[in-house]
Amino acid sequence: MNDQSALLLSLVGEQPIPNLLPLWQYNNYAEVQFVASATTHKVAKLLEQALQSDPVLQGVRTLKMLRVDAYAIHNVRTQLSAAIVKHQNQGKTVHLNLTGGTKLMSLAALQSAFGSGIPLMYISTEEKAVIWLASDGSEQRRDPIRVKITVQQYLNAHGLQMDDKPVNPFASPPPKEGDELELQVLERLKESGLFDDVRRNVQVSKQNGTKIVRNELDLVVTCNGRMAVISCKSGNVDSDSGRDSYKRAIYELSAVSRREAAGIYCGKVLVSSQEVLPQSIRHRAKDYGVRIVYGAEIEQVAEHVRSALGL
Repeated sequence: MNDQSALLLSLVGEQPIPNLLPLWQYNNYAEVQFVASATTHKVAKLLEQALQSDPVLQGVRTLKMLRVDAYAIHNVRTQLSAAIVKHQNQGKTVHLNLTGGTKLMSLAALQSAFGSGIPLMYISTEEKAVIWLASDGSEQRRDPIRVKITVQQYLNAHGLQMDDKPVNPFASPPPKEGDELELQVLERLKESGLFDDVRRNVQVSKQNGTKIVRNELDLVVTCNGRMAVISCKSGNVDSDSGRDSYKRAIYELSAVSRREAAGIYCGKVLVSSQEVLPQSIRHRAKDYGVRIVYGAEIEQVAEHVRSALGL
């Protein structure tokens, strides 16, 4: 790991974060080559774009993507073996990230590396560790995942653009319901020291075909390579319209943080100023994977948000 000009050969799956975590964690990679299938080549393109805009990784050179057939194990093994030999013949130190892609791609990658002497890695988000293997597949060590990224870095990795500046820099944003609660939660999140980045009123946009989809997020935090989106509601739930407002907030949280948008490493939290919430709202939130914080729990909102991140 002391070689400052290593090349990371990285299998690409549906989620971009496992491809970026080792690049964020270790500072010894000068080059990366993504290995993608027909299903994941768009993710690989997003990764290439994210590297160009990432303040930490923009110096990492991206080699031409290696396109493979995800279910043709012999062909994948042949292509990966040829890539490894080519890079080694050029005097490069090669590491192989097995985490992404199909199971057959990972198996082919393991076979292609056998006997080559190159280190292999697997990013286990459940274990919160980078598991290092020898080229024969035997485990060598585990490094705890320890990365510090901004909200913008996380969003860029998923093809989401962020602009948290008001259109008129001399004008304050118009007041809205929940502002007081947002500021209270913002203060708790910042004071906790638990998060790498904390942002309020984040404007997010994503190209969807010919359309640009925009969202405004009340609060967003990052911690150790994960992100949480927090929505704040101070309205009551005594009326049908009030309950509908909460249901819309839950749906919007789920939509912006679904796996196809912000990925599976994004937590969802709804903070309410109400002392009591109806069972129907709490059940709906649970069904959508949204953690609800209300009443006296707001004092510990930072711990709740961290738990929503699975940390």
